[in-house]
Amino acid sequence: MTTTGHRRSPRRWAVLTAALVTAGALLTACSAGGDEAGDQAGAQSLAGSSGDEQAVAESDAGSPVASGADTDADARQVVQTGTLRLTVEDPRRAADAVVDLAERSGGRVDSRSEHAATEGRAGSATLTIRVPSAEVSATVDALRDLGRIDEIALDAQDVTAAAQDLDARIRGLELSVARMSDLLARTATTEDIVAAENALTERQTRLEELQAQRARLADAVALSTLTVELSGPGVVPAASPGPTSFVGGLAVGWQSFVVALRGTLVVLGVLLPWLAFAGAVTALVVAAVRWRRRRSAGGTPVGGPVPGSAAAALAESERAQTRPDTTP
Repeated sequence: MTTTGHRRSPRRWAVLTAALVTAGALLTACSAGGDEAGDQAGAQSLAGSSGDEQAVAESDAGSPVASGADTDADARQVVQTGTLRLTVEDPRRAADAVVDLAERSGGRVDSRSEHAATEGRAGSATLTIRVPSAEVSATVDALRDLGRIDEIALDAQDVTAAAQDLDARIRGLELSVARMSDLLARTATTEDIVAAENALTERQTRLEELQAQRARLADAVALSTLTVELSGPGVVPAASPGPTSFVGGLAVGWQSFVVALRGTLVVLGVLLPWLAFAGAVTALVVAAVRWRRRRSAGGTPVGGPVPGSAAAALAESERAQTRPDTTP
């Protein structure tokens, strides 16, 4: 029996040795496969993160928020804008009331302009205010008390889909930035570090741009924009009080004289070319008439009186007086 035990012992050791060698080979193969898979994952990450973003976008698209399954009244995001035109007694006081109304409702005033009343234009004021979306109706009702509303134009735009799209893209880029940061920390070669840094910078820039767009959209949703135009009741007549003293009367008289003189000079300037033309025509007509009279006189000696004129009658009377009386 002792001999049989010694014969079986080498066989057992051979089986145990073969099992250990097989296990070591399997462990080595698994370790090599894991390293190769890790290298392939790192290469794919350095090649581009578009696959990561696409996977995140697909994941977000399958979620209830991105697919629009949860779009009830509380989740809707609406941008409200409007324009109101009012006629008020005093545009300046009404503008102060609009500013106070916007600030009391938790909003602000983005712009304000005023124009004083003149002889040809009524006073006016224009304001652009931002009020919370929930206070738009109350603000419009309060503005009705300032004067007569001539026009109201309110508009609401649903931007829920745009907001959800921005949120999904921001989440995708945040995940991509996190992965690129982790990959940059594990990168050893210089080329891989440069490529990872460039990719990380590009994604961070895009992420900041999307976050800025989302912030502007959130501000537009939270605060509605209203443009309020205030106009006076009409044109203010020019004040013209009469003089109350001698000096005042003298000043008014001098002003009226200057105004009249200016008006006369203007009229004279307008008529002067026509007067010159009329004078030239009159001189030509007179010259033509005289020339025809001289032609019609015929043989009248030069220097003698013109027949039919007063000088001719006087000369005839003198000749009659000097003529001898031949009456018997």
